[in-house]
Amino acid sequence: MSKKTLPRGRPINPEKQAIQKTKLLDAAFELLAEKSYANITIRELAARSGVNSAMVSYYFTNKEGLFIALLDRMSEKHFISMKEISHANEPIKAFIENILSMLNSNGSFARLIHNEFSAQDSALSNIFLERFPKKMAIFLPQLIKKNTTLNNDKKAKYAAFSLISMIITPFINKSIRQTAWQITDEEINTPDWAEHIYQQFMFGCDQSVKSNKSNN
Repeated sequence: MSKKTLPRGRPINPEKQAIQKTKLLDAAFELLAEKSYANITIRELAARSGVNSAMVSYYFTNKEGLFIALLDRMSEKHFISMKEISHANEPIKAFIENILSMLNSNGSFARLIHNEFSAQDSALSNIFLERFPKKMAIFLPQLIKKNTTLNNDKKAKYAAFSLISMIITPFINKSIRQTAWQITDEEINTPDWAEHIYQQFMFGCDQSVKSNKSNN
């Protein structure tokens, strides 16, 4: 029986395959911090990773498949940290600090939010929606119900959406924040900014409960 011959250039060593896949994912992550997904080419991915461009289709089918795999990797890492936050002394505050830290230090994630969160016709928008916002829409209301005086499902969902909006809006509307409000990138990367969001959010939750009691 003749042995099956793999196309030239394709590694058969599982360890080498894993290394090459990781290099391509790392390159995609780095390039995404510099430009939009639509403007990243397979040639750039190959040059940045040091891996033959043919390996993109071999491992991931195409460029979109590579970035879907990247989203999966980012989502898994992100929600592992979210579970750890649930056990913090002040989970809501820890959540705010974690998301702000990630957005401030992770250019790729910030660009994903800026481009894919709002672009309905983006090739990655639906995948991004499934991997991040929809998962957050399940996780965050539960965290809020456990750590605030809100115990109504709808109010907790509204509060969660408001909190996410408070955190990410300064990153989505970066130019307006900088030019109109004169709030710098350095300012939103300080403990004071995280504390500001935390206090505003907790005050809003408290007022919602008081309003609900007065109406009853």
